[in-house]
Amino acid sequence: MSDGTPETMRDLVAGYSLGALTPEEARAFEAALAISPELQRDLQEFRETNALLALAEGRTPPAELKARLRARIGQAKAGTLPGRPGSGPASDLGRRSFTLVVMGAGLAAAILVAVMLSLKVRSLNSALGERSAEVSRIQRDLAAREATLNAILEPATQLVTMVAPGETPPTAQVFFDPRKRTVIVHTFNLRPVSATKTYQLWFLRKKGNPIPSQVFNTEADGRGLVQAIQVPAGEEISGFALTIEPTGGSPQPTSTPFLAGFLPGTK
Repeated sequence: MSDGTPETMRDLVAGYSLGALTPEEARAFEAALAISPELQRDLQEFRETNALLALAEGRTPPAELKARLRARIGQAKAGTLPGRPGSGPASDLGRRSFTLVVMGAGLAAAILVAVMLSLKVRSLNSALGERSAEVSRIQRDLAAREATLNAILEPATQLVTMVAPGETPPTAQVFFDPRKRTVIVHTFNLRPVSATKTYQLWFLRKKGNPIPSQVFNTEADGRGLVQAIQVPAGEEISGFALTIEPTGGSPQPTSTPFLAGFLPGTK
């Protein structure tokens, strides 16, 4: 049996941190631990190393993992080194302590490798997820643009361009498909309005009040794209107009249209 001094107990740190000592060895180690800052520091380092694996996985190591580690240490303790003169209980404890130190060092190295691999895999999975999300977003954008282009290129689609006077005038292109009775509005140089205001599209009739339609705002660069605006069934429209209205829109214009345009042959 060891003499129980802190120096001789240092060989038992690895086994104690894993709970692999016998009750007698554990009691002797704890007695030395209480008076030795060096043993306390060594034990803390082993425990921090053991905790790295749990940190990498984001959870407590499973009980079966602990059981497997303890079983392996128990097997190592049960083994004996080749006999030599003077072997006995004290030398057996020394051999067990040496085995535990070797296994503890190997376990620490294995845990560190596992942590590094786990973090690397997690980083790769995160990067792959970001790439997949970006690819999906690009695919959605391309599909939306293709749908808009197809709608604009429909043979029946009519284009009305509304331009205000000035050097860099606000401009709105209105694409009207009379068969599907849908409208697309594309704006340029149309500065965004304040949070209490909105742009509103109006369908013009040859006779009667204009029909209220979509409200929208533009991007900081003055561009805007509003799609799939439905024209009310049974209404024959002759053109389009834009006004600035209170947020939410109005049933009738509250300001004079600053842009207006008419379908060919309807003015």
